[in-house]
Amino acid sequence: MIVDEFPVVGLLHSRFPYWRREEIEEEWMERFGKSGKTRCGSILVSTQIVEQSVDLDADLMITELAPTDMLLQRLGRLWRHKRVRSTDVARLCIIEEENSLEELRVMKPKEIKDSLGEKTHVYDPYVLLRTLQLWKGYPNITIPAQIRELLEETYRFMEDEPESWCKLCEEAYGKALAHKQKALMSSNIWTVPLEDEEGVQTRLNEIKTVSVVLCRHLGKKKAEFVNNTSAELGSEKFILLTAQAIHKNLVKVPEYCFKHAVPCSGFDDYLHGMQTAGIVNDDGTVKVQGLKDGIKLFYSDKLGLVIDGKSGKEEI
Repeated sequence: MIVDEFPVVGLLHSRFPYWRREEIEEEWMERFGKSGKTRCGSILVSTQIVEQSVDLDADLMITELAPTDMLLQRLGRLWRHKRVRSTDVARLCIIEEENSLEELRVMKPKEIKDSLGEKTHVYDPYVLLRTLQLWKGYPNITIPAQIRELLEETYRFMEDEPESWCKLCEEAYGKALAHKQKALMSSNIWTVPLEDEEGVQTRLNEIKTVSVVLCRHLGKKKAEFVNNTSAELGSEKFILLTAQAIHKNLVKVPEYCFKHAVPCSGFDDYLHGMQTAGIVNDDGTVKVQGLKDGIKLFYSDKLGLVIDGKSGKEEI
């Protein structure tokens, strides 16, 4: 059982290697899970990976704006189980946007995207606007009674919307049609069996990534990984333990960080697609061949993989 004298702050996102993410999830499942014995002040900072398949039970959630579907998923992490609570009601706080709804209604499409920020690379801007407009009118939500109502209102056809919103709606509709067509073209009804390669035809993945395997040392015959395990490389036969070790120490880095990803021949039999090795030094810097000028990678068990670019901003 975890016993804390002071509030604990944790971080969870997809750029931890699998072995470390498992450790973090296990710790926070014990803190916030159904059988959690400690309910001391604890704060978990996470990306949307906690929306599904993680049994976390919180009293308060603070979130950025997301489509109604996603907000409902996040609401599912509040008051999941019967227990003694420190508050009398579950509360979800949506961080206020820089511009008001009234201002967003008169802005141009590009200005809207800039205002909403980086989440428009993940979620459709038009759906974000509709969600913002809808949830402004709901100070209280009853779950599950209002789920269908909220979803239908978010995606219901609306007349007399601002011209800029209509343009964003048209963009969203065009993308949806393109995605549908891609799905039809990739159907096994019309084509030969799909390639056995992650991200090829089987999912919509607009941001291409490179698999980076985090190592302490790497030779032609052996790799020592960041979790202090090692595995044999260069064998003519497939080694299950090597495959497991590689995937446990792998993180995904956007392809746009690379001039040219230099593949590691020792991983060829175990990884499909673009892959390379990252050597983690004692000071946390990660040496990776082929990165663009100005891009630096850092790793720690506490923060995961951090990408530092020319802008001076750090991306976790």
